[in-house]
Amino acid sequence: MSVTGIIDRVFPYASGFGRTGTRSILQLIERAQDRLYAYDGQFMRFIDPTDNKGFPPYLQTTAGTYKYDITAANLSCSSLVKSIGGTDYAVRCREVKKVFRDVSKSDYGNVQWIGKPYIFYNENPYNVNTDRLQVADIPVEAHPALENTSAYVIFPFDPGTTTDVYFCDFLIEPPRLDSESIPLSVPLDYEEAIEDFVMGRIQRLSNGTPNDFEARFQEYWIPKFRSEVATSGASYRPLSTQVRPC
Repeated sequence: MSVTGIIDRVFPYASGFGRTGTRSILQLIERAQDRLYAYDGQFMRFIDPTDNKGFPPYLQTTAGTYKYDITAANLSCSSLVKSIGGTDYAVRCREVKKVFRDVSKSDYGNVQWIGKPYIFYNENPYNVNTDRLQVADIPVEAHPALENTSAYVIFPFDPGTTTDVYFCDFLIEPPRLDSESIPLSVPLDYEEAIEDFVMGRIQRLSNGTPNDFEARFQEYWIPKFRSEVATSGASYRPLSTQVRPC
């Protein structure tokens, strides 16, 4: 089922609502996806498969500048997109989880970090790599995205001019549904969750009372999505650093 399919199914029960406009079913579908994405999980993290060897993109900094919007202009990746069905759709940073750097290198400069260094991925202790063996979090003040404001971070120190020092680990929001032609950003099994949210919101806005659709979305679909989709993939941050044999 596509966005158009959901609208087609819901429309006969949505008196007073339109496909678009001020009482838009399309906007409710977008809101449903945002609710599912409102979680800290692997599925929501931005990793550009062509940039930075499987790590988050670098935040590119300039000496004397402390505040940085988390947009493509300030990142090592060429664009912020999510590929769906072989087509790239623009996304934006929803929230920065952390900024960190490789502390395996010796070029520390004046960079500060907090806490103990840790490994980003479990490392084969017998490999011959000499970088990205340990990383450490950088103390930044992170602000989430608002309706018309990009997410941004503020350094408490001058980060200097860099292109490959500060990794920026952040969550994305799904592509905006500007038209029915934009595909959904959830697995097929969760399209029914979108439909439940839309029906629930229509009933709530129409008569102001709680309903079974809302309850099922909140109590069944959200926990299911978070346990089966949002946290899928291997954990990438152990709490301690592995011992490497000499």
